[in-house]
Amino acid sequence: MTSSAPSRPAARPAPEPDRAPGRAGSSPPGGARTATARIEALDLARLLAILGMMAVHLLAPLAQDPASTGIQGHLARAADARAAGSASTLFAVIGGCSLVLATRRPLARGERGRAVASVLVRGACVTLLGLVLELAPTSVMVVLVPFGLSMMLTAPLLLVPSRVLVPLLGVLALGGAPLAAAVPGPVEFGTVTLLSLDDPVGVLRGLVLTGQYPLITWVPYLLLGIVLMRGLLRAQQHGDPVRSSRQMLLAGAVTAAAGHALPLLAAALGHATPGAWYTAAPHTGTLGDMLATAGLSAAVLGALTWALPAGRQLQSRTARTLRAAGAAPLSIYVGHVLLTTAALLLAVVASGGELTSMPWYVAGVGVLGVHVVLTLALGAVLAARGGRGPLEALVARTVRRLTRV
Repeated sequence: MTSSAPSRPAARPAPEPDRAPGRAGSSPPGGARTATARIEALDLARLLAILGMMAVHLLAPLAQDPASTGIQGHLARAADARAAGSASTLFAVIGGCSLVLATRRPLARGERGRAVASVLVRGACVTLLGLVLELAPTSVMVVLVPFGLSMMLTAPLLLVPSRVLVPLLGVLALGGAPLAAAVPGPVEFGTVTLLSLDDPVGVLRGLVLTGQYPLITWVPYLLLGIVLMRGLLRAQQHGDPVRSSRQMLLAGAVTAAAGHALPLLAAALGHATPGAWYTAAPHTGTLGDMLATAGLSAAVLGALTWALPAGRQLQSRTARTLRAAGAAPLSIYVGHVLLTTAALLLAVVASGGELTSMPWYVAGVGVLGVHVVLTLALGAVLAARGGRGPLEALVARTVRRLTRV
């Protein structure tokens, strides 16, 4: 860390309101109100990431099944090829954006220690919840442990200017995959559970470098979110936010295209080594993978903030439902994992322990539809009541109490 002072874009803007704004359709007058308004496009992006992960969990397992034909087979292969890796990356990038918004108030008051502490506590809560959730016999690769730990590692970097974070991000993106490949030992597929803590070396290796969601790749995604959100806030306060969103969309699209072009170029030159730095396979952490997924995340954020800049509120009841659902990602994600676990256990019991095929309530378009409907139902309730998701409220109370101490 080369600077202990908060960066200008993160410190100056006023805090984002904890609750959704008032009556839909009201337009805040003036640039000052725009700078403090909730960025509802971020909630929509977060919901898109959650739905993408649901599609991967519930459709992608059918991608290799020859019996999956028709529309369901096409959707399964599309989810496996397009959403795998991209949805979780978008979730991580938005997590970095959210850290900037969550710490604006203490940073604006000069309370840097409290800002860092709030993120540390929040990350610890997410990590603990992930450890408990991993005890469930689920087929889902739960992301909460690496996500929470990444938040904790990123917390002090919220005090670092973006001009320092950008080169740090680049170094991690370039060096992550070669460093992981140089580490001796097996590759840890899956995530950490409380039952695996008896192997601290393997746990540390998997968490940092060789696991499904290693910190060496997740921390750069959060840093990217921090840099992008600081840029948007700076544009809202001093410049043209619509132009900034367009530039983000264009830069993200070009970056994603470059990531996907690398393996094609390598193949044209006669190189086709699996796992090489130029490949773009999901969850590999290679340069091609990082460019493709990070660029797509930036393009999505740019497109949504262009269509729905800060200060412009969603008006229809359906749109408010979507926004409210996107503001409760932790509750929706945990509920999704628990429902998936319950369905899998039911299928095992119903088959007498000889589960040879996936019933509709375990994987497929039907069960995906059920999860989407339940997600929208929660969003409708939260939009009508104007409150937070239950787990979001619990984590917020914990953060307030501990940072007060």
